[in-house]
Amino acid sequence: MATMKYNILISGPPASGKSTLLREAIQNKEVGGFSTPEIRKDGERWGFKVVDFHTGKEAVFASMEMKPAVVSKYGVEVDVFERIAIPALEWGIENANTIAIDEIGNMEVLSERFKQLVGQALDAKKVIATISFKSKNPFIEKVKQRRDVKIYYLTRVNWTRILKELKAEI
Repeated sequence: MATMKYNILISGPPASGKSTLLREAIQNKEVGGFSTPEIRKDGERWGFKVVDFHTGKEAVFASMEMKPAVVSKYGVEVDVFERIAIPALEWGIENANTIAIDEIGNMEVLSERFKQLVGQALDAKKVIATISFKSKNPFIEKVKQRRDVKIYYLTRVNWTRILKELKAEI
């Protein structure tokens, strides 16, 4: 499979289905990268884990109980995030035709190495990623403004149409 013509970013308000859309779009594809699924306790979002798409390795890197760097109500352990996400991105850059990143968000950009690797992956034009909808983070905004990205703004209404478009593109 050839390299994509541009990188694909999926943005939209919380609970619009960005992560689900990404997982559906890459289903049955060999990809590098990672996801950060939420962890729920008693029906409430409690934290997040990071999961390597290629190896399946995972770890909890943010929760309401962790105390290091804070984003919203979550403590974020950047070293735990990097232990899974960095090798996942490095493997994807070297070996995969597509790198899936779920997500480029406020917690993830606490890692300088993550930001460097996102830049390398974007330069290779093989990224499909979810990205924070409303962020004041300069790195996130710079990624959105790159000339080599196509941004899909997701809503519950256009979800199915965008999924079909993404599957045709990757």
